[in-house]
Amino acid sequence: MTTPPSTLPASNPLLTARSLVLLQLLSRILTFTLNQSLLRLASPSVFGTAAIQFDLVCSSILFLSREGIRNALLRKSDVEVEPKSQAQIHALSIAPLQLGMVVAPLITGLYLWSSSQSTTSQQGFHLSLILYVASALIELSIEPCYIQVHRSSPPKINVRVQAEGGMAIVKAIVTVTSLVGLGEGRALISFALGQVAGAIWLAVLYIKEFDWNVKSLVSAQKVAGQPRFDADTLSLAVANTGQSLIKHVLTEADRLAVARISPLDDQGGYAVAMNYGSLIARIVFQPFEESLLLYYSNSLSSAATLPLFTFTIRLSLYLSTIIQAFVPPLFPAISSLLLPRQYRDTSASSILSLYLKLYIPCLSLNGVAEAFHTASADPGEVKRQVRWMVASSGVFAGTLFVLTHLPPHYISTNGGSYQLLTPNTEECLVLASCAAMVIRIVYALCHAKRCFLLRKPNLRWLSLLPSVKIMSWACLVRVVLGLLAASGRWERGWKEWAELIGVGGLMGLATLGFIAQAEVGHMKDLRKVMKAEKSE
Repeated sequence: MTTPPSTLPASNPLLTARSLVLLQLLSRILTFTLNQSLLRLASPSVFGTAAIQFDLVCSSILFLSREGIRNALLRKSDVEVEPKSQAQIHALSIAPLQLGMVVAPLITGLYLWSSSQSTTSQQGFHLSLILYVASALIELSIEPCYIQVHRSSPPKINVRVQAEGGMAIVKAIVTVTSLVGLGEGRALISFALGQVAGAIWLAVLYIKEFDWNVKSLVSAQKVAGQPRFDADTLSLAVANTGQSLIKHVLTEADRLAVARISPLDDQGGYAVAMNYGSLIARIVFQPFEESLLLYYSNSLSSAATLPLFTFTIRLSLYLSTIIQAFVPPLFPAISSLLLPRQYRDTSASSILSLYLKLYIPCLSLNGVAEAFHTASADPGEVKRQVRWMVASSGVFAGTLFVLTHLPPHYISTNGGSYQLLTPNTEECLVLASCAAMVIRIVYALCHAKRCFLLRKPNLRWLSLLPSVKIMSWACLVRVVLGLLAASGRWERGWKEWAELIGVGGLMGLATLGFIAQAEVGHMKDLRKVMKAEKSE
């Protein structure tokens, strides 16, 4: 599993992001199509159990077992890696599986203890839960391969593209096939079989890359005369792992709450909304954030770090601007295409609208800002972040309490009926999550400001803001599309509907063109700095 000593250059974040975005785009297009079949084959209660509860159990095991250690091991230096360091790195990369063997029973036991009778009485519930937990342990077992892929020089992104892209596709195909073959009565088992099949595909692809060296996944050679783990890396991993618990609770607070307080059918509606709402997050945000993390970890002292940071923050704010201009007026026209009939009586439509308008912009900005923090924070700064996360959890709880105790308010519509303005329980969860995320964003940006104080040039807040011309254009787009949507013409027939969508599409292309024009100079300067450093 180890490789000879080598210089570990910084990977190009633009090329890495392009590969990972392509991975997510291709796999998500196929899985999106397959998921449409899932939504129509599975009932809201089954989909809610699988996509909210089982997926939460699985992600909790993975996140708490590997996230802190993974981030610590990806913090590479610019010096050559010695053989003894390679042995220590490999030894620590095995720890997530060992930690997962402890975490998995605890989380599973807590979940079973807190689950309602209506949930656990579903056919195939316990077998499905066991399969989900097994899939998480399979993923943890190949963590040494994942670390080695990203620490290679250059990183073997193609391996990850094949493994994770195939995993998403295999998971969707097996789930749909099993659901058709086993019937709706065993729908939970179908979801679980798809989960395990995807994990097995992932493991096989990674192990194959390293010549089927299965033994290295569970054991590490000890070099005489040195500790098993590097002290600095272990300290950072421990600090990150402690932070991961709070971070995970905050990240998954909405799913934790909806799993406890909402009926199974509403959980299914919430899961559908999250499935659509997170599509852009998984296609763009996740690979982009991981690419930034890899670059910052390798080249924190690079001259390109500051312009890259400001550029990515602006891109995130441009995305927020686009969302606020296009989603509110166009969502009513496209929601009927996205939601199957059986989900229209749930909270799916209102949750999806709110998720797109507020949660996605916050998620984007938080991910970009925290990627820099993860790569640059020492153990002391990680502890400081934990205190801010505790504060953000208080904001989440306080916001949720206030919103859920608001008296109902209604507004009269044109037809004489009344529309409820007070958010429902699921909407309150999304709003509270956004409020908590704002606290994390503020801390991450303040951390970046402190870090760049030691550098020249310094970080200027104004450099993070989007172009005023783009903001003005977005306001105009919002007004024009809002007037077209409010006229109700799009409800008369498919031609009028296509007219609204067509105008929105043309304005969208124009908006992207204006953004590219505003940022082309910054992109050229950034590429010039990166090329100059690469040639040195």
